[in-house]
Amino acid sequence: MLELDIATLTLTFVSMAFTTVIVLLLIWRINRDMPGVTLWLLGGVLLLTSTLTLFLGVRLEFPDGVAPFVSNSLSLPGNMLLMEGTLRFRGFASRRRWLFLLALIPVFLLASWINRFDAAARYIFHDSFTMTFMLVTSVAFIWRPAGRDELYANILASFGSALMALSIGARLLTAMTNSDQVMGGTGSTVTQWFLFTGTNFYVMWMFGISVACYFRSRQQVMQMAREDSLTGLPNRRCIDERLEQTLAESKRSGETFAVIIADINEFKLVNDRFGHSAGDRLLHGIADRLRNAVRAADFAGRLGGDEFLILARLVDSDETLEQVINRLRTRLEGPLDVPGGSFNIRVSIGAAVCHAGGETADQLLRIADADMYRDKARIRAEK
Repeated sequence: MLELDIATLTLTFVSMAFTTVIVLLLIWRINRDMPGVTLWLLGGVLLLTSTLTLFLGVRLEFPDGVAPFVSNSLSLPGNMLLMEGTLRFRGFASRRRWLFLLALIPVFLLASWINRFDAAARYIFHDSFTMTFMLVTSVAFIWRPAGRDELYANILASFGSALMALSIGARLLTAMTNSDQVMGGTGSTVTQWFLFTGTNFYVMWMFGISVACYFRSRQQVMQMAREDSLTGLPNRRCIDERLEQTLAESKRSGETFAVIIADINEFKLVNDRFGHSAGDRLLHGIADRLRNAVRAADFAGRLGGDEFLILARLVDSDETLEQVINRLRTRLEGPLDVPGGSFNIRVSIGAAVCHAGGETADQLLRIADADMYRDKARIRAEK
């Protein structure tokens, strides 16, 4: 088998560990509010310290068993934190799992102490857990992605984790079947190839999580650009895109849908009587009611000011449209507490039905807006 220069490999592995921590620090500095990133950084620091312990243990001739004990005691929690960070990054947080993992740390310390003089037993214990952590990390990166773009963004980190698990599994298999191969310490062929593959696969993983974090940040920016900051509903830009998309789908499928505009009557009185903070609270409350009022297939957003838009799918008759409008009116209207008092909400609603994409977005909006003002005039006449 081809032998590799162990001094060069060790120095490269240590340099890689330093580089990984620096990259993780930068990722944390930029995306510190992103779930899991802090745990990645902590895990990277533990793995760097573990690597330095082994490196210095050989160079400074630590007492027998000290370097392996300290290294394993740091490496196992470090890899565990990388796994937990990935699970949280993907939205799979669990307090019960986290408490269980923390309870494993004393087990790691005890096993590392017991096996400090037995390389084969030490590798079997360490690599069994580490391989499991890496496999879970690999699967977590690509488990149930929100779409193809997220899958593509996470696949490099997943592949890097899988290759690390494969490399660790190869050393585990060697320790279980031929312990003499791992007893040679840093000079053994197994250790040489582990350092070589580990260096390359960790670089792949590092680039992978950088891509995954960049994609997540970009998605958040894009979402903010399409979200109304006050109500959390889609804003006018998102509404226009969704309306054009729905029109295109209607032309292809022949499906009928309705554009509905709802306007809060006498909204200016809230600002004048209770202040603008009360008006903001009222808009936020209306948005909450609107989310509960629309059907799962429908879409709701804020046009601007006190106007909201709903795209109601499968509106194939006047009766269906009337039912949708009545449900919206029932859910949206009624007293709502605001700072300084209470306001009885009344809404004016107008609708325009699109038949198989025969109208443009501007036409539908104009028709719905005119119908809404007719409804507003009717409500005023009833007073």
